[in-house]
Amino acid sequence: MPRTTTVSLDRAGARARLKEAHLYLSAAELLDSGGAAENKVAGSNAIMAGIAAADAICGLVLGERSSGDDHSQAIGLIRKATHPSTKAANSLKRLLTQKTPVQYGADAISASEAADLIRWARDIVLEADEKDRF
Repeated sequence: MPRTTTVSLDRAGARARLKEAHLYLSAAELLDSGGAAENKVAGSNAIMAGIAAADAICGLVLGERSSGDDHSQAIGLIRKATHPSTKAANSLKRLLTQKTPVQYGADAISASEAADLIRWARDIVLEADEKDRF
């Protein structure tokens, strides 16, 4: 059974995670439209960007982030921290579904799949930027 837990994440920590999210996203976008290896690395960086941005959102709004093995807990927290009309929770769910095959699998991913991962990460980063403005 997955262990679920949260840890405190203050505003400074959340802003640090947001900066990491931007760096991961920038790295993903640099590799976008490359070959098989570039697509896989771009996708992996996009996933890391989304996770870091989700942590930032949760830290900025709730003062905590998920640190357990249960990805559904992270999705639940971001749902709690965002308005239902935003894309962040669904985008995080999509990224987390792809985390294991993209980051640990041997199969290549297409440029289209990498672009989807980048788009979903961008949704979460943009939401985190909005939360950071308040």
